Amino acid sequence: MKKNNETNNTDFLNAYVAKLIDACKAHKKAVLICLVAVIVVWTGTSLYLSHREKVRQISWAAYYDAQVALLTQGAEAGTAAINSLNTTYPNSDAAYYGRLMQADFLFTQENFAQAADIYKELLNANNQHVATIAAVSLGQAQQAVKAYEDSIKTLQTFISKNPSSFVLPQAYLTLAVSQELSGDKAAALETYKKLLQDYTKTYFGVFAKDKIAQLNK
Repeated sequence: MKKNNETNNTDFLNAYVAKLIDACKAHKKAVLICLVAVIVVWTGTSLYLSHREKVRQISWAAYYDAQVALLTQGAEAGTAAINSLNTTYPNSDAAYYGRLMQADFLFTQENFAQAADIYKELLNANNQHVATIAAVSLGQAQQAVKAYEDSIKTLQTFISKNPSSFVLPQAYLTLAVSQELSGDKAAALETYKKLLQDYTKTYFGVFAKDKIAQLNK
């Protein structure tokens, strides 16, 4: 997605410069002015792209520093580093992944409600991969705090909007478990059957087969 945006920006600038050159040809008396304009555009573009790449590299360096702080110095230091990353480079890929890392850490520490708050925030991330992971993780966090109906709604919404997502098997599995835990045995069976049908030879299919046998006793 990011590479496509960069390509589109470059294509736009190339088209703009091409039009500027055509205008120069049509008005030969203003050739000198046009040439200066072309130079200014290209110089500005080069500086902008160079600056953006530098910011990208620095933001990822900050992400790795935050990761090290979280894993070696604990939650307080890691959270401070991630908050700094978000403040300094808001809406960057590094900031999104930093927040996702923070939520995952909270989940592993069984702070499910706090993790869920961050996952919910990341549903609107301008990074499809982060938003995808956040959606399924949110369903799991809601399940962990026994908010089964919320988990079911979250996962059903995700599945309906992302019918070919790479995390679909996990989404169906989490959905089925939430349905089962909520007491809706019939819905859980249908979801497990869907898993078995679509992912027969995977872990998800094997797990679903066992659950179907268990629920049919």
